[in-house]
Amino acid sequence: MKIRVAYLVFLIFSATGLCFGQTTSPDRPTDNVSIPLSYGIVVDNSGSLRLRLERVIKLVGQIIAANSTGDEAFLVTFVDSNNIFVRQEMTTSQDLLKDAADNMFIEGGKTAILDALNLSHGYLQENATSGERLRRLILITDGDERSSQAKLPQLLAKLKEAKISVFVVGMSDLKVETKLIDRLAKESGGRAYFPMTTADIDAVVGTLARDMRKLN
Repeated sequence: MKIRVAYLVFLIFSATGLCFGQTTSPDRPTDNVSIPLSYGIVVDNSGSLRLRLERVIKLVGQIIAANSTGDEAFLVTFVDSNNIFVRQEMTTSQDLLKDAADNMFIEGGKTAILDALNLSHGYLQENATSGERLRRLILITDGDERSSQAKLPQLLAKLKEAKISVFVVGMSDLKVETKLIDRLAKESGGRAYFPMTTADIDAVVGTLARDMRKLN
């Protein structure tokens, strides 16, 4: 009799999705490799990254190489508000993206991080393939915002409404300003990374590739 009662309890829990040993929850993000990515790589080309440019190019190349079938991406470079460019339009071609990354160069100017993200948000909204896709922005910067016209609260509101998460890789020749980086990542549903060495960059790419596929 006790065995039958125990079996009945098990069936009830199983039917309601609450069976013992369940490891996932609808409230927790899960990896989903079946949903393709539409994302932008937004790269700071200001002077603070002059000595890191080779590492930045390597990082972008590795991010692109981690794409899965159906993923699409574009590349934006920026310095100040008047120097923000889509270097490579949205494409599924890894070769085109890598070529654009290889041709990045450093320029002087007052860094406009928020304006670059604002432009990238609009471009992603207009050019992502329709259908079920995960929308992401990868920002590579030192975090030193100096000249943007866009305001952080309004930008974050637009990103949340569009379900676009920002993943930030903090890099600099001198010091990484973490305050803006942390807030952008946390409040948009993304994550921040701070690689120091070439080995760190390799590790970040693997983690980033997995994090971007987690459902919001």
